[in-house]
Amino acid sequence: MIFVRRFFAYFIDVLPITLLSVAFFWFFRDLEPAFYNYIANKSDVQVRLDFQLVKIQVREFASLLCLIYFIIFECSGSLNTFGKHACGIRVVQLDGSNITLKQSLKRNSLKFFSVLIIGLGFLYPLFNKERLFLHDKMSGTRVIRRSQL
Repeated sequence: MIFVRRFFAYFIDVLPITLLSVAFFWFFRDLEPAFYNYIANKSDVQVRLDFQLVKIQVREFASLLCLIYFIIFECSGSLNTFGKHACGIRVVQLDGSNITLKQSLKRNSLKFFSVLIIGLGFLYPLFNKERLFLHDKMSGTRVIRRSQL
């Protein structure tokens, strides 16, 4: 099932970026002191708020890196991210040709929209015969097995 492959590919791609983002904020930003302060003072509302703000910064930084990574790799010479390559899938236009930079930008930006609407964009494949996610439908792309090329 392509959905399972997509999930694992996403996990393979996002996990290293997330870990690198956490490491960057741990060693070069405010994550380490905020974390230890939070552990020592969980009941202090201001400490919890400070820790939440740092977590938001880490999440936004990791999200931006992921967005850049997906946009570049899906339309570059490799035409694939590392996760998609490992799972044997690839993003193509509806006619099977390579996606453009514009399509990759639109597709990956729309993923955030799918999350913002309570994840409903990720449930969209359950309600259309092509089984496309909302961001794929709106950007004119689809994910296929590499063996289908």
